[in-house]
Amino acid sequence: MRRGWFVLVIGGLIACCLTATASAAPAAKPPAAQTRIGSITAQLKRDPVYVTDQVPRLLPPGTAGKIKALVGRLGVPAYVVVTLPSRVRDDGTEAPSDLESLVPVLHDRLGKDGVYLVVDPSGALGEVQQFGGTRRIDVEHAYQAATSELPYEAGLLSVLDRFVEIALSGHAEERARHPSPRPESATRRELDAYDRGNHRAAVRNDTAFGIGAGLGGLIVLGLLAGRRIRRGRRRPVPGKKPVRKKPKRPAGRGGKR
Repeated sequence: MRRGWFVLVIGGLIACCLTATASAAPAAKPPAAQTRIGSITAQLKRDPVYVTDQVPRLLPPGTAGKIKALVGRLGVPAYVVVTLPSRVRDDGTEAPSDLESLVPVLHDRLGKDGVYLVVDPSGALGEVQQFGGTRRIDVEHAYQAATSELPYEAGLLSVLDRFVEIALSGHAEERARHPSPRPESATRRELDAYDRGNHRAAVRNDTAFGIGAGLGGLIVLGLLAGRRIRRGRRRPVPGKKPVRKKPKRPAGRGGKR
């Protein structure tokens, strides 16, 4: 009887300890990637355009409204996410990654048809797809052509403006496969101007050095020719004795005798 009460008391104490330990243990944190996607999805449910606030210099206030006006010209529902490209490793650290993986995930989370566009703040990297809808637009080739036709530092709004223009042109695939020559960037133009300036300066220096060397050579030749001419005048003619002048005798004190 005592043994039964003893086992019952010990079992109760162990159960109480396990319950207290479980309640004191911190709740497991959700993966950072799921937190990020969940935050973006929640933002898109309130507004179809999400713009990160981590790069205020590239994306000043009012950028979201301008993007909404640009993609509104497509005439179909559009969801735009502007975020930094990153993914979370197993150890919780972030590493660069493509943005294309976000597009289908956001579509699954929202469950709405339309054009989904995920780009980085510069507009140079991005992924776009259209899900559902009766009016189909070649958005993939349009974005590829837009990034190919503009310089690298064109900026997000310029890229999106060109993207919409190409998507509505009906020639997105043709322009993507045969893009026009990419304009030179401002940095490339500055470097080219610097190289041209250095080339002009080098040409001027070489010309001045050549002129100076030529003039110096002419002067040396002139001096040598003059010296040779003077030496030729002093040289006696062969077969002719030189005439020697008799020295003059000084006159005596008494005059001639």
